[in-house]
Amino acid sequence: MKDTGTLRVRTTSPHLTPRVDLPGRQDRLRQMILYVAKKCETAERMGLIKLNKILWKADFDAFAARGVPITGRAYQRLELGPAPREMRPLLNKMVANGEIHLEETDFGDGIIEYRPIADTQAEIHELFSDDDLSFVDASIAYYWNMSGKETSDDSHGIAWKSRQNGDPMFYELSVISDTTLSPQQVIRVSRVIGDKKRLIRSR
Repeated sequence: MKDTGTLRVRTTSPHLTPRVDLPGRQDRLRQMILYVAKKCETAERMGLIKLNKILWKADFDAFAARGVPITGRAYQRLELGPAPREMRPLLNKMVANGEIHLEETDFGDGIIEYRPIADTQAEIHELFSDDDLSFVDASIAYYWNMSGKETSDDSHGIAWKSRQNGDPMFYELSVISDTTLSPQQVIRVSRVIGDKKRLIRSR
C-alpha cells in the first residue's frame, strides 16, 4: 500500500500544475477506469460522461484536500465537462486488449449512453492507498443517481467556465469555489490563468 502523504508533487510549471507524475503514471488511470466501471455496474445510469466526471472530481477533490491527486493525469476542458486528455486513446486501447467493453443503451430522444463494462479485475492495491480510494468512492456516491447530462451540468462550475474547450484544467482550479466568486472574480481568474498560460508558452 502506497502512502501518498509522503509523495512529493512534481509539476511542469512553477505556478500551475497540468499533471502530477505519480507512480504507475498512465496505468493509474487505466486501473481507475476498471475500478469505477466495476463499482458502477449496478448504477441505473452510467456512461462515458459520468466516468469522466467521477475521475475528475476524485482527482481534483484529492488535490484540493491534500495536494496530491489520485491519478495525476492531465485534464482538459471539453464541451460536456472536464475529462482526462488521454481518455479516448486509452479507452480504445483497453477495448482492443479486451480489458473493457462499451455497452450501448438508447434512452430515446437522441440520448445514447455507452456504459463501460470491466472485463478484467482492477489491480489497485499496488498503486492506491485507502485514502485514495475514499476520494474515488465519494465521487462515485456523489454522481451515483445522476444521468450523463446531470453530471455534465454539475461539472460546469467556475473552473470550467474560466477555460476554453481544449484548454488544460490545471489542478489549482480545484480550490476555486462555485459559490463565493463574483462575475468580476471569474473574469479576474480567467485573465490570471491566461497570463500564466502565455508565460509558460513563451519559455
